[in-house]
Amino acid sequence: MQPSLAKELLFKDKIKWNKLWSSMDVIEDSQIAINDYINLPDFSTNEKGYLYIYGILQALNLQQDSLKNLSRALFEKDINFKEEYPELYVIREKRNNSIGHPTDRMNGKSFHHIGRYSVKKEGFTLFSYFPKTGEKAKIADINILSCIDIQNKLLIKILNKTMNRLKSDLDNHKNKFKAEKLIDLIPRTLSYKFSKLYENIHRDYDLAEVNFNHILETYNNIKKGIIERYSTLTALSGIEFTTERIDYLFERLNRDLIQNKIEDKLELELMIDALKYQFNDLGEMLIEIDEEFK
Repeated sequence: MQPSLAKELLFKDKIKWNKLWSSMDVIEDSQIAINDYINLPDFSTNEKGYLYIYGILQALNLQQDSLKNLSRALFEKDINFKEEYPELYVIREKRNNSIGHPTDRMNGKSFHHIGRYSVKKEGFTLFSYFPKTGEKAKIADINILSCIDIQNKLLIKILNKTMNRLKSDLDNHKNKFKAEKLIDLIPRTLSYKFSKLYENIHRDYDLAEVNFNHILETYNNIKKGIIERYSTLTALSGIEFTTERIDYLFERLNRDLIQNKIEDKLELELMIDALKYQFNDLGEMLIEIDEEFK
Protein backbone atom coordinates (compact mmCIF):
# COMPACT_ATOMS: atom_id res chain seq x y z
CA MET A 1 0.00 0.00 0.00
CA GLN A 2 2.89 2.34 0.72
CA PRO A 3 3.94 2.99 -2.94
CA SER A 4 0.37 3.90 -3.85
CA LEU A 5 0.21 6.38 -0.99
CA ALA A 6 3.41 8.12 -2.08
CA LYS A 7 2.35 8.11 -5.70
CA GLU A 8 -1.08 9.63 -5.13
CA LEU A 9 0.08 12.16 -2.55
CA LEU A 10 3.05 13.46 -4.47
CA PHE A 11 2.32 12.88 -8.14
CA LYS A 12 -1.31 13.68 -8.86
CA ASP A 13 0.07 15.99 -11.54
CA LYS A 14 0.84 13.77 -14.54
CA ILE A 15 3.56 16.15 -15.75
CA LYS A 16 5.37 15.90 -12.42
CA TRP A 17 4.88 12.13 -12.31
CA ASN A 18 6.44 11.68 -15.76
CA LYS A 19 9.19 14.18 -14.97
CA LEU A 20 10.06 12.11 -11.91
CA TRP A 21 10.37 8.83 -13.78
CA SER A 22 12.20 10.42 -16.69
CA SER A 23 14.67 11.99 -14.26
CA MET A 24 15.21 8.71 -12.42
CA ASP A 25 15.80 6.87 -15.69
CA VAL A 26 18.33 9.42 -16.92
CA ILE A 27 20.16 9.44 -13.58
CA GLU A 28 20.58 5.70 -13.94
CA ASP A 29 21.30 5.73 -17.68
CA SER A 30 23.90 8.48 -17.38
CA GLN A 31 25.54 6.54 -14.56
CA ILE A 32 25.86 3.55 -16.89
CA ALA A 33 27.62 5.82 -19.40
CA ILE A 34 29.90 7.15 -16.64
CA ASN A 35 30.75 3.62 -15.52
CA ASP A 36 31.49 2.63 -19.11
CA TYR A 37 33.89 5.55 -19.36
CA ILE A 38 35.69 4.50 -16.17
CA ASN A 39 36.15 1.01 -17.62
CA LEU A 40 37.64 2.28 -20.88
CA PRO A 41 41.30 1.55 -21.59
CA ASP A 42 43.64 4.50 -21.98
CA PHE A 43 43.10 6.41 -25.22
CA SER A 44 44.37 9.40 -27.15
CA THR A 45 43.02 11.92 -29.64
CA ASN A 46 43.33 9.50 -32.53
CA GLU A 47 41.66 6.65 -30.61
CA LYS A 48 38.13 8.02 -30.40
CA GLY A 49 39.34 10.46 -27.78
CA TYR A 50 37.01 13.31 -28.68
CA LEU A 51 34.01 10.98 -28.80
CA TYR A 52 34.75 9.73 -25.30
CA ILE A 53 35.44 13.21 -23.91
CA TYR A 54 32.31 14.71 -25.42
CA GLY A 55 30.26 11.75 -24.22
CA ILE A 56 31.43 11.71 -20.60
CA LEU A 57 31.02 15.46 -20.12
CA GLN A 58 27.53 15.33 -21.56
CA ALA A 59 26.66 12.38 -19.32
CA LEU A 60 27.80 14.32 -16.23
CA ASN A 61 25.77 17.33 -17.30
CA LEU A 62 22.64 15.27 -18.02
CA GLN A 63 22.89 13.64 -14.63
CA GLN A 64 22.96 17.05 -12.95
CA ASP A 65 19.97 18.19 -15.02
CA SER A 66 18.10 15.08 -13.91
CA LEU A 67 18.82 15.81 -10.25
CA LYS A 68 17.36 19.31 -10.72
CA ASN A 69 14.22 17.98 -12.38
CA LEU A 70 13.86 15.27 -9.75
CA SER A 71 13.81 18.01 -7.11
CA ARG A 72 11.28 20.02 -9.13
CA ALA A 73 8.99 17.03 -9.52
CA LEU A 74 9.11 16.03 -5.88
CA PHE A 75 9.35 19.33 -4.04
CA GLU A 76 8.73 22.05 -6.65
CA LYS A 77 12.20 23.33 -5.77
CA ASP A 78 15.18 23.89 -8.02
CA ILE A 79 18.74 22.98 -7.07
CA ASN A 80 21.10 25.94 -7.18
CA PHE A 81 24.35 24.13 -7.89
CA LYS A 82 26.40 27.32 -7.66
CA GLU A 83 25.30 27.99 -4.08
CA GLU A 84 24.36 24.56 -2.74
CA TYR A 85 26.89 22.32 -4.49
CA PRO A 86 29.67 24.53 -5.89
CA GLU A 87 31.81 21.53 -6.83
CA LEU A 88 29.06 20.30 -9.15
CA TYR A 89 28.72 23.82 -10.55
CA VAL A 90 32.43 23.82 -11.41
CA ILE A 91 32.02 20.52 -13.27
CA ARG A 92 29.07 22.01 -15.12
CA GLU A 93 31.11 25.05 -16.12
CA LYS A 94 33.95 22.87 -17.36
CA ARG A 95 31.51 21.04 -19.58
CA ASN A 96 29.94 24.28 -20.87
CA ASN A 97 33.31 25.83 -21.63
CA SER A 98 34.84 22.83 -23.32
CA ILE A 99 32.02 21.11 -25.26
CA GLY A 100 28.79 22.93 -24.37
CA HIS A 101 29.29 26.43 -25.76
CA PRO A 102 33.01 26.80 -26.44
CA THR A 103 32.70 29.07 -29.46
CA ASP A 104 30.74 31.81 -27.67
CA ARG A 105 30.17 31.87 -23.94
CA MET A 106 27.70 34.46 -22.65
CA ASN A 107 27.57 36.69 -25.73
CA GLY A 108 31.26 36.91 -26.39
CA LYS A 109 32.46 36.91 -22.80
CA SER A 110 34.84 34.04 -23.50
CA PHE A 111 35.95 31.51 -26.12
CA HIS A 112 37.48 28.08 -25.55
CA HIS A 113 39.04 25.10 -27.24
CA ILE A 114 40.53 21.76 -26.23
CA GLY A 115 44.20 21.17 -26.90
CA ARG A 116 44.05 18.33 -29.40
CA TYR A 117 47.38 16.88 -28.29
CA SER A 118 46.20 16.70 -24.66
CA VAL A 119 43.15 14.43 -25.00
CA LYS A 120 43.41 11.29 -22.86
CA LYS A 121 41.29 9.28 -20.43
CA GLU A 122 42.39 11.34 -17.41
CA GLY A 123 41.30 14.56 -19.08
CA PHE A 124 42.56 17.33 -21.35
CA THR A 125 43.93 20.86 -21.48
CA LEU A 126 41.47 23.70 -22.08
CA PHE A 127 42.48 27.05 -23.55
CA SER A 128 40.28 30.05 -22.69
CA TYR A 129 40.29 33.59 -24.10
CA PHE A 130 38.49 36.73 -22.85
CA PRO A 131 38.72 39.46 -25.50
CA LYS A 132 35.63 41.29 -24.26
CA THR A 133 36.93 41.86 -20.74
CA GLY A 134 40.62 41.96 -21.52
CA GLU A 135 41.25 39.22 -18.98
CA LYS A 136 44.43 37.25 -19.51
CA ALA A 137 44.10 33.99 -21.44
CA LYS A 138 44.02 30.85 -19.32
CA ILE A 139 45.28 27.32 -19.73
CA ALA A 140 43.63 24.76 -17.45
CA ASP A 141 44.05 21.03 -17.08
CA ILE A 142 40.61 19.39 -16.77
CA ASN A 143 40.74 16.16 -14.77
CA ILE A 144 37.73 14.13 -15.85
CA LEU A 145 38.34 11.24 -13.46
CA SER A 146 38.36 13.68 -10.57
CA CYS A 147 35.09 15.21 -11.82
CA ILE A 148 33.52 11.76 -11.93
CA ASP A 149 34.61 10.99 -8.38
CA ILE A 150 33.31 14.29 -7.02
CA GLN A 151 29.98 14.01 -8.79
CA ASN A 152 29.46 10.43 -7.67
CA LYS A 153 29.89 11.35 -4.00
CA LEU A 154 27.57 14.35 -4.24
CA LEU A 155 25.02 12.36 -6.27
CA ILE A 156 24.74 9.88 -3.40
CA LYS A 157 24.47 12.72 -0.90
CA ILE A 158 21.67 14.45 -2.83
CA LEU A 159 19.70 11.24 -3.40
CA ASN A 160 19.97 10.28 0.29
CA LYS A 161 18.80 13.77 1.24
CA THR A 162 15.89 13.41 -1.18
CA MET A 163 14.85 10.06 0.27
CA ASN A 164 15.03 11.38 3.84
CA ARG A 165 12.83 14.35 2.96
CA LEU A 166 10.32 12.11 1.18
CA LYS A 167 10.13 9.85 4.23
CA SER A 168 9.71 12.85 6.52
CA ASP A 169 6.94 14.34 4.38
CA LEU A 170 5.16 10.99 4.21
CA ASP A 171 5.45 10.43 7.96
CA ASN A 172 4.09 13.91 8.65
CA HIS A 173 1.10 13.22 6.41
CA LYS A 174 0.40 9.89 8.07
CA ASN A 175 0.71 11.39 11.55
CA LYS A 176 -2.20 13.72 10.80
CA PHE A 177 -4.51 10.70 10.73
CA LYS A 178 -2.96 8.30 13.23
CA ALA A 179 -5.63 9.10 15.86
CA GLU A 180 -8.53 9.01 13.39
CA LYS A 181 -9.67 5.51 12.49
CA LEU A 182 -11.73 5.07 9.35
CA ILE A 183 -13.34 1.95 10.77
CA ASP A 184 -14.92 4.12 13.47
CA LEU A 185 -16.99 5.78 10.75
CA ILE A 186 -19.05 2.60 10.48
CA PRO A 187 -21.70 2.77 13.24
CA ARG A 188 -22.70 -0.27 15.28
CA THR A 189 -26.27 0.36 14.16
CA LEU A 190 -25.46 -0.31 10.51
CA SER A 191 -26.93 -3.83 10.56
CA TYR A 192 -30.14 -2.42 12.00
CA LYS A 193 -30.34 0.14 9.20
CA PHE A 194 -29.86 -2.60 6.61
CA SER A 195 -32.66 -4.61 8.24
CA LYS A 196 -35.03 -1.73 7.59
CA LEU A 197 -34.18 -1.85 3.90
CA TYR A 198 -35.15 -5.53 3.86
CA GLU A 199 -38.44 -4.64 5.56
CA ASN A 200 -39.25 -2.18 2.81
CA ILE A 201 -39.15 -4.96 0.23
CA HIS A 202 -42.32 -6.57 1.50
CA ARG A 203 -44.17 -3.51 2.77
CA ASP A 204 -43.97 0.24 2.52
CA TYR A 205 -41.83 1.06 5.53
CA ASP A 206 -42.00 4.78 6.30
CA LEU A 207 -38.42 5.10 7.58
CA ALA A 208 -36.80 3.11 4.79
CA GLU A 209 -35.53 6.23 3.03
CA VAL A 210 -34.17 7.68 6.28
CA ASN A 211 -32.17 4.52 6.95
CA PHE A 212 -31.05 4.34 3.34
CA ASN A 213 -29.74 7.90 3.58
CA HIS A 214 -27.96 7.12 6.86
CA ILE A 215 -26.13 4.23 5.19
CA LEU A 216 -25.30 6.44 2.20
CA GLU A 217 -24.02 9.19 4.49
CA THR A 218 -21.77 6.69 6.26
CA TYR A 219 -20.41 5.56 2.91
CA ASN A 220 -19.76 9.13 1.72
CA ASN A 221 -17.89 9.91 4.96
CA ILE A 222 -15.74 6.84 4.42
CA LYS A 223 -14.90 7.89 0.87
CA LYS A 224 -14.05 11.38 2.10
CA GLY A 225 -11.69 9.93 4.71
CA ILE A 226 -9.92 7.75 2.14
CA ILE A 227 -9.51 10.69 -0.23
CA GLU A 228 -8.05 12.81 2.60
CA ARG A 229 -5.40 10.15 3.11
CA TYR A 230 -4.68 9.13 -0.49
CA SER A 231 -6.02 12.07 -2.55
CA THR A 232 -8.10 9.69 -4.69
CA LEU A 233 -10.00 6.42 -4.45
CA THR A 234 -7.92 5.00 -7.30
CA ALA A 235 -4.78 4.89 -5.14
CA LEU A 236 -5.73 1.42 -3.95
CA SER A 237 -7.05 -1.06 -6.49
CA GLY A 238 -9.21 -2.87 -3.92
CA ILE A 239 -10.87 0.37 -2.82
CA GLU A 240 -11.48 1.41 -6.41
CA PHE A 241 -13.01 -1.97 -7.26
CA THR A 242 -15.29 -2.02 -4.21
CA THR A 243 -16.46 1.59 -4.36
CA GLU A 244 -17.41 1.24 -8.01
CA ARG A 245 -19.77 -1.58 -7.06
CA ILE A 246 -21.15 0.17 -3.99
CA ASP A 247 -21.83 3.31 -6.05
CA TYR A 248 -23.76 1.21 -8.55
CA LEU A 249 -25.77 -0.57 -5.85
CA PHE A 250 -26.71 2.67 -4.12
CA GLU A 251 -27.90 4.08 -7.44
CA ARG A 252 -29.99 0.99 -8.21
CA LEU A 253 -31.52 0.71 -4.73
CA ASN A 254 -32.37 4.39 -4.61
CA ARG A 255 -34.19 4.04 -7.91
CA ASP A 256 -35.79 0.59 -7.50
CA LEU A 257 -36.39 0.37 -3.74
CA ILE A 258 -36.70 3.90 -2.40
CA GLN A 259 -38.07 6.11 -5.19
CA ASN A 260 -40.12 3.70 -7.30
CA LYS A 261 -40.15 0.23 -5.78
CA ILE A 262 -40.13 -2.54 -8.35
CA GLU A 263 -42.17 -5.75 -8.04
CA ASP A 264 -39.22 -8.15 -8.19
CA LYS A 265 -38.66 -8.78 -4.48
CA LEU A 266 -35.89 -11.31 -5.05
CA GLU A 267 -33.89 -8.83 -7.11
CA LEU A 268 -34.24 -6.20 -4.37
CA GLU A 269 -33.14 -8.67 -1.74
CA LEU A 270 -30.11 -9.69 -3.77
CA MET A 271 -29.09 -6.07 -4.25
CA ILE A 272 -29.28 -5.37 -0.52
CA ASP A 273 -27.30 -8.58 0.12
CA ALA A 274 -24.68 -7.38 -2.36
CA LEU A 275 -24.47 -3.96 -0.71
CA LYS A 276 -23.97 -5.54 2.73
CA TYR A 277 -21.30 -7.84 1.31
CA GLN A 278 -19.41 -4.96 -0.33
CA PHE A 279 -19.68 -2.93 2.88
CA ASN A 280 -18.11 -5.81 4.81
CA ASP A 281 -15.26 -5.95 2.31
CA LEU A 282 -14.82 -2.20 2.58
CA GLY A 283 -14.66 -2.44 6.37
CA GLU A 284 -11.77 -4.94 6.16
CA MET A 285 -9.90 -2.55 3.86
CA LEU A 286 -10.45 0.31 6.30
CA ILE A 287 -8.79 -1.74 9.04
CA GLU A 288 -5.75 -2.17 6.78
CA ILE A 289 -5.63 1.57 6.05
CA ASP A 290 -5.94 2.38 9.76
CA GLU A 291 -3.02 0.04 10.44
CA GLU A 292 -0.88 1.85 7.87
CA PHE A 293 -1.65 5.26 9.35
CA LYS A 294 -1.37 4.12 12.99
